[in-house]
Amino acid sequence: MKSIGQFLMCSSVLSLVLLSLPSLAFPTPQPKEEKVASKIAFIQVKAEQGEVEAQYLYGLLLMSGRIIEKNTYLGMKWLVAAAEHNHKKAQRFIADLSFDGKLVARDLKLAEKWYLTQNTQWSHFRLGFIYAAGGDGVERHCGKAIKQFLMAADELSKSNAVWVMATCPDAKYRNGKRAIELGQQLYQSNPTSPTVIDNLAAAYAENGEFKTAIELQTKAIAFSASQRKDNLSSGLKQRLASYQKHQPVREVIALP
Repeated sequence: MKSIGQFLMCSSVLSLVLLSLPSLAFPTPQPKEEKVASKIAFIQVKAEQGEVEAQYLYGLLLMSGRIIEKNTYLGMKWLVAAAEHNHKKAQRFIADLSFDGKLVARDLKLAEKWYLTQNTQWSHFRLGFIYAAGGDGVERHCGKAIKQFLMAADELSKSNAVWVMATCPDAKYRNGKRAIELGQQLYQSNPTSPTVIDNLAAAYAENGEFKTAIELQTKAIAFSASQRKDNLSSGLKQRLASYQKHQPVREVIALP
């Protein structure tokens, strides 16, 4: 598989050969724009010939629109061609584009397809959100979401798993005791994190321990205020009010 450096080198060689033809008695330096155009043309030709790396690179060029005219439809076509030949970067790029929904319309089913080929911390993290939220042809499944968050294994993902275990609308996937155990581990290493404390409070509420949930939620609100995390304030206070009424939280995670 050729790298971009190899493609550009080949293109430079091609340019030198053209300049050395007998018809050009006095070759002149090729303008920068023409050099760039010839390199892009070379990448396009190699992509059309089935070179996987070229398909990926040409797809990126079309998606970005920085050097050639932007065409997201064709860009995705070439990225998919590379992804179907097991190009890992193309697979992740398509998954990220489909999940984010910025350059192309959000498509969770397509994102799921390509994240499932990755087996990385990032792909497990994103799959956790896809299954927790559902939509676009993907069924919401808290069990799968918890599994993916735990497979990601970083603290943020584990904290998300605690939240899903505590708040999932589907009772069969809720597990207050397990959520408390994992949430306590995270709390020990993140004793001032409003989010970690918020999630742990939800776990205690799910387990019917509302006194502890109220104490923790009050701490989460205080830390949020001292850390100026105003975006968390409203939700934290709403959940505190629920715990004071002895009501656990039921929520579907929203996609970021």
